[in-house]
Amino acid sequence: MNFKTLYLSLLLVGTACGAEAPQEEIRIYLSTTSPLEPVYISKFQSSDQSLPNDYLAQLESVLNFDFSHNSSTKVLPVHDLKEKALAQSTPSLRFHSATWKNWGVLHVLKGEIRNKSLSLMLFSSQTSSLKQFPEIALSGILSKDRVQIHRLADAIYKTLYGEAGIANTRILYAAKQKNQDKWVSEIWSCDWDGGNPKQLTREGSYCITPVFIPTSTKYANDRFLYVSYKVGQPKVFIASFNEGVGKRLIDLRGNQLLPAISPQRDKVAFICDAAGKADGRTDLFLQEFHPEKGETGKPVQLFSYPRSTQASPTFSPDGSRLAFVSDKDGAPRIYVIPATFNTKRPTPVLITKQNHENSCPAWSPDGKKLAYSAKTKGTRQIWIYDFESREEWQLTDGTGNKENPSWAPDSKHLVFNSTDGHISELYTVNLNQPDVVKISHGAGIKHYPAWGTR
Repeated sequence: MNFKTLYLSLLLVGTACGAEAPQEEIRIYLSTTSPLEPVYISKFQSSDQSLPNDYLAQLESVLNFDFSHNSSTKVLPVHDLKEKALAQSTPSLRFHSATWKNWGVLHVLKGEIRNKSLSLMLFSSQTSSLKQFPEIALSGILSKDRVQIHRLADAIYKTLYGEAGIANTRILYAAKQKNQDKWVSEIWSCDWDGGNPKQLTREGSYCITPVFIPTSTKYANDRFLYVSYKVGQPKVFIASFNEGVGKRLIDLRGNQLLPAISPQRDKVAFICDAAGKADGRTDLFLQEFHPEKGETGKPVQLFSYPRSTQASPTFSPDGSRLAFVSDKDGAPRIYVIPATFNTKRPTPVLITKQNHENSCPAWSPDGKKLAYSAKTKGTRQIWIYDFESREEWQLTDGTGNKENPSWAPDSKHLVFNSTDGHISELYTVNLNQPDVVKISHGAGIKHYPAWGTR
């Protein structure tokens, strides 16, 4: 098997350009769900004539999206009676606990805009508590102001649940289109709801599989890894979000693909055929990494097996282990191996046993689960492996091959691409709501999503 054949078979890369995708049916299997807390979000009251009504409506829709898909709340429809209550002159009339309880509303969000500033109040009917959040200056430019709305949503979520929200996170992905007679793929980023799509690389070549370099208190989260074919063979590059210009990362011959970086930012795993190019074998490699210096030392061949191929490494949250794909025992399945630089070769442990054609594992940030794609009744679906129970369960169903899952920082949400015919789009889902949300639009094949912080 040559390297290109392996790459196509394991990752199911599309070969044609797609147009705007039709809405496909994707069903979700959830064994249990926690009750969602009902939230009422009022229409923004504005005394500022300089801000158009359609702009205000779009800001409201951003806030509504954040609270409709955060896995903890559900947004109730706008209602005239509730709007009249919130228009009362005094807070005691606006936020009367018994009234809102009778309406089945647990939390109320009321926003007012004056002098191009948004102020928002949070009222909880159960505790009769009222909190005023700091004002947000609005520019009138939706692409800028929606980011502030996402930040505000996360601040509210932290107040309600004591946990960090994900509304202000972002997603990297590769978008592929045909440019004259050749296929071109570039790296893009977008908000978690698909808004603010931005092209990062402009190589005019083939860029795929972007990976966030994890954030830390010492180093800003301003760079990413990806694979580019701009020098002919696929190689691993590093680039900043501001410049989008890739610099070669790993000095090793052969084809390099599917980089992964440890959460501690000290190791990069990837696959390469440098040692097995004659028989098409690809091996798993490990490279020491420093956030400022880049690669340090030489890459180490972590795992190899005669006449087999390895693919798709993903680190455990503590960086001590790697899950990866190997067909060493026949069909490609997922194994776990220590991520060490010891001279003694570690032995991988098989974890996926229910299906025999698995790919693209992703380890959840809390370390409890592994998401992956598995061929199920002829179609690739997203599955979850639970490390505590050692059980595998199917998450998605329906038409279209669903691949390349990536976890949000909260370990509750996933983004993946679903390919149906010549079309591939990005979808998100959380493990508490049986709803799939399509977040990408427009021409091109979108795939290889990666979820990270801003």
